[in-house]
Amino acid sequence: MEKQVIPAIISVIMFLTIGCSDNNDNETLRFKHGSPRPQCRYNADPDRVAYYSEPVVVATDWDEPVRLAGPLTDQCPNDAVEISRDGKTIYFFWSPTVEGTNEELLHIHTGTYYAERVGDDPGLFTNPRFFDLQKGAEGGSVDGSPSFTPDGAYVYFHSTRAENLGYQHSPPTDDYLDIYAAPIIDGEPGPAVNLGEPVNSIYLDGEHALNPDGSQLFLTSTRPGGLGGPDIWVSTKTGGSWSEPVNLGAPVNSAEWDGQPGFAAGDPSTMYFVSRRDGPSSIYRSTFNGENWSEPEMVITGYVGEPSLVADGSIMYFVHVLVDDDGVFGSNIWYVKRK
Repeated sequence: MEKQVIPAIISVIMFLTIGCSDNNDNETLRFKHGSPRPQCRYNADPDRVAYYSEPVVVATDWDEPVRLAGPLTDQCPNDAVEISRDGKTIYFFWSPTVEGTNEELLHIHTGTYYAERVGDDPGLFTNPRFFDLQKGAEGGSVDGSPSFTPDGAYVYFHSTRAENLGYQHSPPTDDYLDIYAAPIIDGEPGPAVNLGEPVNSIYLDGEHALNPDGSQLFLTSTRPGGLGGPDIWVSTKTGGSWSEPVNLGAPVNSAEWDGQPGFAAGDPSTMYFVSRRDGPSSIYRSTFNGENWSEPEMVITGYVGEPSLVADGSIMYFVHVLVDDDGVFGSNIWYVKRK
């Protein structure tokens, strides 16, 4: 029987212990925003066979999937993809190992990277460089899933760090994801601030996306009041403050794992998201008519997640996770073109 596997970035983060990094200070100083991604140290067992060797496109209006080429793709986990609206810059989470010691998983090299598209090929990007979201974190952090405001002035991302609300609770809760926001200064993230309540809680809050005009924040959360497991919630910005998140309810949410929303800027009423309602994690889409969300339609299946689209919705990037009886042993970024 197939295991029910959470998306790869969370499966990595769940191994982490806050504040136990023993990084060499000199290495930390040398490795900074814009530093080239180091060489992958992980080699997957060639005898392991994934349930799905490739993602499977179900919707008839999308072409066959294509895996990103090197140098972006390597043997290490590439996850939590976010594509810029113009399709020219890609952001993603990278770790030097799938499973390892806390020191390996909290290494300075673990985190978000970016790369620039080469020419018109949507699958070819430059050598990745570090996108430093760690400023302001006490005791280290693991950061991913960036979502940018329409003007590019701020980046929202989720993080595992000591400042997460659950770790401040008495007694502490295992709150390994909170959402943070950081200003972008000369192309580089500044110190981040925890969004605090009501967006964050003592439960998991992350795997999020801003809607195209930046007025709403759609997030994945395990807070009470959901339909079962993680659900998608939405918070609306009014007068500079975020409202209490509201559960989207059925049919978007189900009794299974639901999360990782994404939008194309040119189609703000259609949300792509991930669910396990029909077995392995699959990408669905649902359209909001002003009052209700439509019945979700499956787009891609086969242990996939993290949908991210260019502005006109013509290309969608996503993550394919390698899963077998023993669990996760890798993940890669793929894309599909709309017909």
